[in-house]
Amino acid sequence: MNDEVFPPAVLTTERLVLRPFTPADAADVHAVWQDQRFIGSAPMGYPYAGADLEAAAAWCTTGIEQRRLDGKGIGFAVVPRAGGRLVAHVSLFGADWVTRTAEIHYWTAPWARGHGFAAESAGAVARWALTTQHFERIALLADTSNTASRHVAASAGFRFEGVLRSAALTRTGDRADTAVYSMIRTDLAAHPVAVA
Repeated sequence: MNDEVFPPAVLTTERLVLRPFTPADAADVHAVWQDQRFIGSAPMGYPYAGADLEAAAAWCTTGIEQRRLDGKGIGFAVVPRAGGRLVAHVSLFGADWVTRTAEIHYWTAPWARGHGFAAESAGAVARWALTTQHFERIALLADTSNTASRHVAASAGFRFEGVLRSAALTRTGDRADTAVYSMIRTDLAAHPVAVA
């Protein structure tokens, strides 16, 4: 296998299974993409905010997998171990196979917010990348006003590094500051989480 491609993977945590997306996830993904809170926090230019069911089906069946096959990252559908519908999504993207760095992105479905699923799954994916995949750094960027995303970052074990001033363009055309977090291997001992 090309060592510049993440292998297909299924991860488990105490409460969750992180697996590849399937066609059955399309309706839930579409529902998330219609959620006003999701749309409001999606980065400027994010093509899926408000996209239709057909786009969600294509993304679940080929789009997210193509990113993996291209060596750009990997995406995980997050579901409860006990069964049930999609609760979150975590992706690594912007993989740099020379420096062994990537950025992480996540969202929580509206019906699953407030249970810590994003922090649990983002922490698991970052730890998997740093250990099993031998990456050196996973970065996480969040709008400084997105307190929910910043809480997820801290809860998952990412360390706050600082603020990039006026680094992002909002959907209203304003400039926004970006909080920068990261996780590196030496951080793992301070915030251990079991991942299978």
